[in-house]
Amino acid sequence: MGSYVVRWCVIASTFAFAAPLALAGANVEKADVTVTVAEKMLQPVHFGVDAERLWFFWPEQREKLAELAVGKLKVDFARVPINCAYEREEGATNMSAYADVIIPMMKTFRKYNPGIRFFASPRPLKEAYDKEKDRELVAALFKKGNIGMAAYPAWVGGHKRILKREHRRTRKDEWARYLADYLNLMAKNGLDIAYLDLMNEDQTMWEGDIDNILYVIDRIPKRLEGGVATPKIVFPSTWSPGDGLRRFLDSPSVAARRHEVLRRIDVVSTHNTPDSGRDKFNVADLDAFARAVRAVDSGKEMWNTEMHGWVGTRSPADDILNSVILWRHLAAGFSGIDTWLFFGPWKGAGHPMVYSNRRHGPETTAKYEIFKSVVNDTCGGRYVASATTDERIVPAVLVKGGRMLVSLLNTDGKAKSVEVKLPPKMRVRGGVETRLWEAAKGDVTPRSGRLEQCGDAQNWTFVVPAQALVHFVFDVDIGK
Repeated sequence: MGSYVVRWCVIASTFAFAAPLALAGANVEKADVTVTVAEKMLQPVHFGVDAERLWFFWPEQREKLAELAVGKLKVDFARVPINCAYEREEGATNMSAYADVIIPMMKTFRKYNPGIRFFASPRPLKEAYDKEKDRELVAALFKKGNIGMAAYPAWVGGHKRILKREHRRTRKDEWARYLADYLNLMAKNGLDIAYLDLMNEDQTMWEGDIDNILYVIDRIPKRLEGGVATPKIVFPSTWSPGDGLRRFLDSPSVAARRHEVLRRIDVVSTHNTPDSGRDKFNVADLDAFARAVRAVDSGKEMWNTEMHGWVGTRSPADDILNSVILWRHLAAGFSGIDTWLFFGPWKGAGHPMVYSNRRHGPETTAKYEIFKSVVNDTCGGRYVASATTDERIVPAVLVKGGRMLVSLLNTDGKAKSVEVKLPPKMRVRGGVETRLWEAAKGDVTPRSGRLEQCGDAQNWTFVVPAQALVHFVFDVDIGK
């Protein structure tokens, strides 16, 4: 990891810095791009890690992975699975579904971060069946042996592929009982659940009738044992933002009752599953979904509970450039980001932040380091409005207390000199830390540096290399 110090008052060529226009007073050419930071504070920001899939959470790596997940990474919450295998058949419970991996993982998370909040989400039903051992059983229960991505066991109902007609319709009381039993079980093991996701992409369970959801929300608290807290409800966690519009907000049972429905749901959620990277990212649907939610309730918590597309397939360059998906979510107004996934197989797909197996790992990625840079300085803070004169420079600004992070992603194939302009009443205190990732150099960890403050200025210019990401982190007086 390289380091360097550049005084703002001096024109320096090291690491492609340009002298700050407002401070140097020298004959420096005008910057290519201006990024203006506004005074307006927008939505609060909460960040989490996704530990829904646990096949590579090896016992011998439990401590290391937990430390990376919630110790070194200062996230607000961790997404954990509600396992259909616990009660795959009604009334027949299997404690090993939680005791083998899930509960030990959660307790280890608490060891490294006593304040971590758990966000429980239904794991797909197909994970409760063994492809070989349960082949005949699956054929006897499901049409053409197709389980699909149902979020609940077949006996809870609402599964369009189930053979038994009496279980095709949602069994609302059984649904509420199933979720309450999970909350009671976790409490017995000393684990409280802060957030409860009612769905996980497949929306057939509630049958398009929002009253089914409201009924379950009302029934859960009545089934909880004494002292067990009711978690905040997260819904609908649709497959995509477009799906969230069509199948939730614009659905016949919701469209005329949006205000009432959103009052009953603590966090409105979606995934963006179709996105496999920046080239296929559907920012139009993302913005449309966010606008529709904000039009009903401007302060509503809005999360992506499974953020896809920020993938690199073990490529630091793609991790750097695909980070645009994170910045676009924040700009759209999302207040919660749950990255997908936190850890995964050594030779697997490019989703994880950390790779591991029993021979190698854990190994962190550029995605992990970028996320850590944002989270550790600003989680629990607020997003700040900003504007750019060139869409190839993607800005994101976050502040927590007196700590501010300004992120600039240069998506262009050429270097760009960017002037950062803070509001007139805002003053930087001390120097500015810089963290730079370059796609061409395959940076996993950032090359760190520092801009030493001269005087009482709030503007500077920085040459961002081609296809690179830079974070400026500093203490600031917001002003009145």
